[in-house]
Amino acid sequence: MHIEAELDDTHAAKLLALQQHLNKSISEVLTDLIDANWNKTLEANAQTENSPLFQAFDSAGLIGCIATGEELSTTYKQKLDFSNKTTGTTK
Repeated sequence: MHIEAELDDTHAAKLLALQQHLNKSISEVLTDLIDANWNKTLEANAQTENSPLFQAFDSAGLIGCIATGEELSTTYKQKLDFSNKTTGTTK
């Protein structure tokens, strides 16, 4: 692909400095920059796009975490505060 771009003086100087610093062609520098930005964008999207199931659980207040030891499955009654627990019955 052939790309023709017009850069302002500041960005042109930065691009040339990158080219000299990396000892690569302009095409190689642009390829590296595109790849880096592409990967960064994909990582950001993966962190912000949650599944509908996760969103539903989060909206219901079912998502959370606590700092505790590895034995939570056997010691959860001592570790968690159940004072705000509802019985699930309606009047």
